[in-house]
Amino acid sequence: MDRQEILARASATETEVEGLDQVEAIRAIQCAEGFEPCFGSGCFDTCGQPGCDFRPDCEHIKIIEDPCVVVVCDVPGAT
Repeated sequence: MDRQEILARASATETEVEGLDQVEAIRAIQCAEGFEPCFGSGCFDTCGQPGCDFRPDCEHIKIIEDPCVVVVCDVPGAT
């Protein structure tokens, strides 16, 4: 979905998306439409929201929120 389509959806749902990036805007629209705001979180295969119009786009992207996990091994001085 391109920016113009997102703006049209935002207007239709009376959702303010000015200043938001594309993912934040889609998530705001999802909320306004009664869906869980999960676009791009990597859970499309288990999200349980088949009626969400953003699902096809979501299925084709990688996880946007990739949490950083810091693993520490061999800390000097640790016992």
